[in-house]
Amino acid sequence: MAKIIYHCYGGSHSSVTAAGIHLGILPRKRVANTAELLGVPYYDEYQPVTHGRLRFIGRDVLGNEVFVLGKRTAGPDTTIFLHNIAELFDCGEEIYPVDTTFPVNPLMVIGGFLSRGLNLVSLGRPIVIYGTKIAYPFLAEIAADVFKTVKKNPAPSRCTLSLPERRFLFYICPAHDRLSLLLAGLHLNPDIGDLELLNWITSLEFSGELGTLQYLGKADNYELYLVGAGREPEIMARTLRETRTLMKIPQLSLCIVYLQQPTSLLLKGIGKLRNFLSSKSGVLCWLEKLLLRGFVEKRRQEAYVIKTSLLEGILD
Repeated sequence: MAKIIYHCYGGSHSSVTAAGIHLGILPRKRVANTAELLGVPYYDEYQPVTHGRLRFIGRDVLGNEVFVLGKRTAGPDTTIFLHNIAELFDCGEEIYPVDTTFPVNPLMVIGGFLSRGLNLVSLGRPIVIYGTKIAYPFLAEIAADVFKTVKKNPAPSRCTLSLPERRFLFYICPAHDRLSLLLAGLHLNPDIGDLELLNWITSLEFSGELGTLQYLGKADNYELYLVGAGREPEIMARTLRETRTLMKIPQLSLCIVYLQQPTSLLLKGIGKLRNFLSSKSGVLCWLEKLLLRGFVEKRRQEAYVIKTSLLEGILD
């Protein structure tokens, strides 16, 4: 059966409404009234920790599981992110992510911010409910299309990945962040010299945009991948762990590395400029190497800790 994931900014309004329509909790042929909307689990309910968490809403009549996900500013490419990860594990037909941000209107944004962001529920909730009613026909259309698709093309009951024959190590990479690449490179080749490492980093054409994947090689019996997490690396790392659980993949078969410390703003700016100009040489490359050099020794130590933790089975 499919695992359908409706996702929006906060996981509290458009995604919950679409999930409610899909499950038949909300009407499909007319706009739901206020009481019906408030009767859907998690509607206009929000806690910061829910971002990146898959929240189960129910099973549809076909047996498919329906979840909602809050992704903050990750955007519609969250669908690509989840799909690419699922494809890597031969679960592309089972994981069905659905973006519900398109129908979101200014009233939903303003009302949701007042109600959930500022906790002014009495002021914000009527506004977000009114906005939801305006968006309702579009959300109903999204839910109807999803239901029709999963009914016509039922998903297999489970993933077909051969475990534990294949093991994966994902390095979560924010957009235009070279420090994660530095760490991954040192994990892949711990004896590499500084200059060779820096040349390798600056030659990589990996932007870290959400949904991008790049295979680096194999180390410690793990396949190393760079995973682009865009502007929300912490949320995407959390989502990835949730997806791992959803797909019933053992933790030892999929380990995740995410550096929570922010990168240098100057280094990030240079990375953006290089990606924009598609520049591989010249002043920008030289400046990027100069800045990265100051991080190499610390990253060597971190790579050693990661490799040791991996061998001891305590990573992540």
